[in-house]
Amino acid sequence: MAGMAGFGTRPRRYLCSQLVTLKWSGRARLVNLEEICRTGAWIESDEPVPPGARVEMCVEGARFHGTVTDVEEHELGWRLELEFSPMTPWSLESFQPEHLLDPSSLE
Repeated sequence: MAGMAGFGTRPRRYLCSQLVTLKWSGRARLVNLEEICRTGAWIESDEPVPPGARVEMCVEGARFHGTVTDVEEHELGWRLELEFSPMTPWSLESFQPEHLLDPSSLE
């Protein structure tokens, strides 16, 4: 997420795996959350969502609003990059995904 780094250091990214609901343009689909950080997320989807689409990611009572910044097709579907609104940043206190791993803990 080139635009998500902002000034200073990049947000810590966490690996995870959890089904979440992604809503956009009157649609709602279950997708798999693969990575998350304070400013955004990376998800796997069975269908594409257009870049620039405004989305809402919902899970366990938490809601994160944002924009799709990148979409890549691969053999198993689509990888979507989301940039969260500054009004709904992610934190461990707001939602802790299943199978959460901080890659920096492995160094």
